[in-house]
Amino acid sequence: MPDISSLLEQASPREVTITVCLAGDTAGELEALEQELGQLGEWQPTSLGETNPAFELQERLDAARLRARESAVEFRFRALGHRAYSNLLAAHPAPTGSEEPYDAGTFLPAVLAACCIEPSLTPAQVDRLLDVVNDGTARILFQTALSVNEEPSPIPFS
Repeated sequence: MPDISSLLEQASPREVTITVCLAGDTAGELEALEQELGQLGEWQPTSLGETNPAFELQERLDAARLRARESAVEFRFRALGHRAYSNLLAAHPAPTGSEEPYDAGTFLPAVLAACCIEPSLTPAQVDRLLDVVNDGTARILFQTALSVNEEPSPIPFS
């Protein structure tokens, strides 16, 4: 059986990377263009000189997708370790009567700043980020910060 010291030397905190599109306007444009394209249905020309409007819409959609990919940012999270995470939880106790184990208004931004390692975020930058992104994007960021600290590392099976 291996010595625990040699096993601990190989241990590392769990990491998770997600990709988030920070260009909300481009995401909205994508949705509108996809909806418009879907509403065209079967196009029938009324003259030989007409071109299918789907061609122009598809070009605009491709350009918007490219802008969305270019504005996508990878966020890499690293687990804090059991003690550091427990201390962070203890520093943000739940309000009386809350079902959550923490004060969501203070803990979630704090854990995001503490375990997001790329890009590195200060608490002030987390506040700015949360002022820009919508609730769905914020929830994905928070959920990733929670899961990297609370979920066990997956064990690959062969």
